[in-house]
Amino acid sequence: MHHSYSCLPENKLGTFLSLLNFNIGANQETMADTEYLNNTTEDFSTFDPFDYDYISDLEKAQPCKSEPVGKFDASFIPVVYSLVFVLGCIGNILVLVVLYRCKRMLAHTDTYLMQLAWADLLLVLTLPLWAVQAKQGWIFGNFLCKITGAFFVINLYSSILFLACVSFDRYLSIVHAVQVYKKQKPCYTYVICSIIWMFCIAMSVVELFFREVDQQSNAEVCHYAFHPHSANTWRVTLRLINLTLGFFLPLTVMIYCYFRIFRSLCHVHLFERQKSLKVIVAVIVVFILCWAPYNACLLVDTFQRMKVIGRDCVMENALDIAKSVTESLGLVHCCLNPILYVFVGVKFRKELEKLFRNKGQKQCRTVPCNRRKSRKGVLSSMSDSETTTSYSVVV
Repeated sequence: MHHSYSCLPENKLGTFLSLLNFNIGANQETMADTEYLNNTTEDFSTFDPFDYDYISDLEKAQPCKSEPVGKFDASFIPVVYSLVFVLGCIGNILVLVVLYRCKRMLAHTDTYLMQLAWADLLLVLTLPLWAVQAKQGWIFGNFLCKITGAFFVINLYSSILFLACVSFDRYLSIVHAVQVYKKQKPCYTYVICSIIWMFCIAMSVVELFFREVDQQSNAEVCHYAFHPHSANTWRVTLRLINLTLGFFLPLTVMIYCYFRIFRSLCHVHLFERQKSLKVIVAVIVVFILCWAPYNACLLVDTFQRMKVIGRDCVMENALDIAKSVTESLGLVHCCLNPILYVFVGVKFRKELEKLFRNKGQKQCRTVPCNRRKSRKGVLSSMSDSETTTSYSVVV
């Protein structure tokens, strides 16, 4: 039978049409919200769902597709991390073996480089876990989630802080050779290293408190689990601390130290005789080239979270991929230092050859050819860092 709505009373017909429009509108809003959640650019394998600042602006956000970013990470990260894991373990273990064989006569610089090798080794040991998460989600439990996050933060700070110590050590040995450097005792170096390790561990406590394993989509992920109302504040604050104390401030110290070093050496025409500086400068330049792009991406992402920079789909997809690529580039640095020591550092290459030639020898028998204190004054002291009582194995 054909039903005609025109035969209904006027008041009932109006009520029926109002209810019909309300149901249609509600269904459209629900579909729109579902479409947003399905197509949003936020990668929930790395993005914290407890940060509701982004979810609350559904009507302001444009539908974006994040599938390309997730597929890129799943194919790119496992390959790069696996390669860095193998090369980093082999290289840093060799560095530690060589340095420990000669530990009785190490210079201050070598002590800092030894700590740097330990930090890099600790980090590469966690890379297989992150590679598995990129491929199939986190399957290692909550405890390892916290520990691997802490190791990443410890390395992030310790790497550049120990390089800053190396720069300051070279600065003292060249620019203030007589006044300060010769008064420095080895125990001071170990105290400085202990302070740096304690500072890095303190900075990683946040990982132990806030990093959790949570179900996202069809896989579990290891990520931050901040309180909903303070999530964005925590993220921005930690990011600014990381950028300031973990990159820009130590970088400023290194730039100042080497500016003073080069000016002093060029002033007395002794730059070519400072062969040991080549290794240190190479290590620091490679560190900056590896980690500067990642920190630049973090800075842009921080500006977005602070709403200094607008958000759009194209930029967010590009930034997500850029963070994955630049972070991988920064992690590659963990296996580059041993390569630099071999190809740039003549002394380290010789010690490595002796290690393989005399496998049964436990101690380093190398004695520096010029351990006598020079009588030529300050300029001679500045011309060669090997005139100190310690012997540098790496540089």
